[in-house]
Amino acid sequence: MDGNGHKLLLIQRDDLQRAELVDSLIHLGYSVVTCDDGEEGLNYFHGHTPEAVLLDMYLPSSDGREILKQLTDDASEVPVIAISRRKLMSDVVAALRHGACDYLLLPDSIKDTDILEHALQRAMAQGALKRENRAYRQKLENANRDLLESLTHLQKDQQAGRHVQSRMLPETPKIIGKYSFCHRILPSLYLSGDFIDYFLVGDRHAVFFIADVSGHGASSAFVTVILKNLFARKRSDYHHRHNSVIMSPAHMLERANSELLDMDIDKHVTMCVGVLNVDSGELLYSVAGHLPAPVMSVDGKAQYLECHDLPVGLFPDATYTEQQLFLPENAVLTLFSDGILEVLEPSGVRAKEEYLLEALGEGWKSADEVVNAFNLDQVTEAPDDIAVLVVSRV
Repeated sequence: MDGNGHKLLLIQRDDLQRAELVDSLIHLGYSVVTCDDGEEGLNYFHGHTPEAVLLDMYLPSSDGREILKQLTDDASEVPVIAISRRKLMSDVVAALRHGACDYLLLPDSIKDTDILEHALQRAMAQGALKRENRAYRQKLENANRDLLESLTHLQKDQQAGRHVQSRMLPETPKIIGKYSFCHRILPSLYLSGDFIDYFLVGDRHAVFFIADVSGHGASSAFVTVILKNLFARKRSDYHHRHNSVIMSPAHMLERANSELLDMDIDKHVTMCVGVLNVDSGELLYSVAGHLPAPVMSVDGKAQYLECHDLPVGLFPDATYTEQQLFLPENAVLTLFSDGILEVLEPSGVRAKEEYLLEALGEGWKSADEVVNAFNLDQVTEAPDDIAVLVVSRV
């Protein structure tokens, strides 16, 4: 006896066979509720939800198949065992097609309860499994709904963050003295780890930088805020405290390196910083591990600028050097983040850099022209952020 008091609903006409079947079920340890016809059985089923149902396929005033269909269509997924006195294979097939979990042919006298017990145990196990699956399914649906809500909130936050980050960028194009500065940033996600800035310092110097923060998303975008703030502070120090750090690309990289290491945020940045005399065309610049290197195009020929030091935010003893050159009147300076290398067609970094150099010989004077030339707006799933900065003589 291992029925453990499980509640069964028996829908069968009232006769001696039903009484013997009820006695056998009680003997096996089940609690049995009996109903004489289908309508009465359905009413009880919907009001009490038993753990299993035994349904006679041949009721006096009901169509057993229709009752079976209603029972098995119910969302509670209670297992239903079809029972019958008739030994017709067509009845078995019809019952199983309508959702019965088993089919029992009742003998005239129930003496051996083993088959009955086995069928009920299997039905109970099936019912428990269905309820468990239903619970898991509900949990999954709830989790998916919660995840969708979280993703929606995250997407709104990311969109808001992208709007804030875009407001931090300088206007494009911007004329500073005799030079035009313009940029484009194409983020791989909502927020970008690439950043560009340029601004006038004093009467005749334009300071500019391009930065590529390691990683993606909000944490990398946060570092761009730090860099923006650092350059803004040093610009203010120059105007109000006569501190000339902002005029030295190497010193600015040293400050950026120190601040990132002090924050201990496990982020590093490749950068190129320049200070351009907008009257004379003299350029002072430093490159901190940035690839590809800045490209200067003059009269159809392009070349990479020299000087490659370590990225900022990795080594406390890193030092940075400065290079100086003169920009001819027809020179165009183009800077990229390394995301450009991910989308160029040639295979291999060297081939990509050669392709980039040859293409930039055209001397495009706006970031939009560069974006169009390399079809960057057509890239739907860029693996990395792409930033473009173009400096040219007006």
